[in-house]
Amino acid sequence: MQQLKWIGTASLAFLATCAAATRCGAQMTAVDDQTAEYLMQLFSDSGHVSVRSAIGNYTLPLPHDRALSLHWNNERVVVPAIKAAPGTQEAVDAITTASRPISGNAFSDYVKVRNEIEGGLKQGRAAVEYYLSSEADYLAQQLGGSYNRDIGGDQLNLSVGTSYGWDRIDPLPDDKNNGVPVSRKNTLHWNAVATQILSPTLLLRYGVEYNIVEGLQHNPYRDVFAGGSRVPERHPDHRQRRDAFVRLNQYLSNRASLKFSYRFYNDDWGIDSHELGSKLSQSIAHGVFASYEYRYYTQTPARFWRADYTSLNGVDGYLTGDYRMGPLSSHLFGAALDVGLDGLAAEHPTIGHFGFRCEYERYFNSNNYSANILTTQVTYAF
Repeated sequence: MQQLKWIGTASLAFLATCAAATRCGAQMTAVDDQTAEYLMQLFSDSGHVSVRSAIGNYTLPLPHDRALSLHWNNERVVVPAIKAAPGTQEAVDAITTASRPISGNAFSDYVKVRNEIEGGLKQGRAAVEYYLSSEADYLAQQLGGSYNRDIGGDQLNLSVGTSYGWDRIDPLPDDKNNGVPVSRKNTLHWNAVATQILSPTLLLRYGVEYNIVEGLQHNPYRDVFAGGSRVPERHPDHRQRRDAFVRLNQYLSNRASLKFSYRFYNDDWGIDSHELGSKLSQSIAHGVFASYEYRYYTQTPARFWRADYTSLNGVDGYLTGDYRMGPLSSHLFGAALDVGLDGLAAEHPTIGHFGFRCEYERYFNSNNYSANILTTQVTYAF
């Protein structure tokens, strides 16, 4: 999975959650055409954190049932300056609990850039993938592989995957936690997924995922108020994460389709979560589709989460200032429009290779946090 960001933590982790594909197991779909995509994603939240992502994807079919894929992303994050007047209690609290490095002038915007690249090679039923992400204080790498095969007269496909990620965290010096040592985080992942054709119009997919995470998993820049003082945030160094999901895709006779999904997650930190999703896609005209989606999410708190810590030691030595470790429920609404110009290929061959997509999503949760995500995409099929 993509690594946890230290700045704009809620915003960026939410972006990772909403990504179209989860980076685990290096599962690649079949590739028939050479394609190039460019996506521009704009994100803003109720804390005025903004993210601009410029994303490119390229796929190339190769002889002997092979395919090459390449993905890159340039991400620019702007965390706004602290608005409270210097010296006030509001400013002191904001600086203390900030999830970004505070060094020099905390009353000016903080800008951070992240670059990632990912390459994959598919050979028949097997695939391998390498991922690299680099930013000023975080270097993440991951190597993964997957294998799938059809059974039962091609009515059932089984896929298994695994990946190993190794991250280096080198926190920048700041006025709160100067001298934080270099740390590491390693993630071992497994997954198993089954895709079954139940009828000519009904598709069922279900699977399980399991992760073991070792190393630094809290924000080294964030402090927590406890026992009348501020102390550094501290999460356990070990975490086991498990989830199971089921998705049902139903084609409708009016050139529309319905998708339903459910996911259950739990870990050894005490968090249990449920996620329900639905999506309606409707053909409007040749090559033009509209889609609408809704997702609901709810979770229980981590065992060491408290609204207030009365002791400097927290709970068994652990403290968190991350609202995502507490009780939470959220909603996401989205709408998208896809336009393919292949119908113009006969008269305008070049234009006929293009496709366009525009999507808007609105997210809000029970912790008074909200976000807007706007995505535009251009696809070219060679």
